[in-house]
Amino acid sequence: MKNTLRLIAAAAVLAIAAPAYAQGGGGGGGMGQMSPEQRTARQKEMLFKDITLDAAQTTKIDAVFAESMKKQQELMQSGGMEAMRSPEGREKMQKLNADRNDAIKAVLTADQKKKFDENVAAMPQGRPRGGL
Repeated sequence: MKNTLRLIAAAAVLAIAAPAYAQGGGGGGGMGQMSPEQRTARQKEMLFKDITLDAAQTTKIDAVFAESMKKQQELMQSGGMEAMRSPEGREKMQKLNADRNDAIKAVLTADQKKKFDENVAAMPQGRPRGGL
């Protein structure tokens, strides 16, 4: 009888935990489930918080993000996600982000650059680890 109850309890735990993990409940922070467009929009939202861009700046920054996203996708496709988790892969991705940020700052005014740097510093660094 005890073994039957244990088996039922274990099955119930798995039935609840597996769908939660599959839907991103494993502690990945949700960014992994976003499309590239959604990730870009979220990054822009965080990077340009309290910064008002004019139309010309917006056009230039959109082009910077498009090019950066293209390079990131190429990097991920060339090495796969496992390679991106390696120290070398993370270093390459950080370089791409630094290059993107430098290109963005070239478009901003001095006051906007100051706020942009504050926003970059406030962004989460890396994805939280977790899971089952």
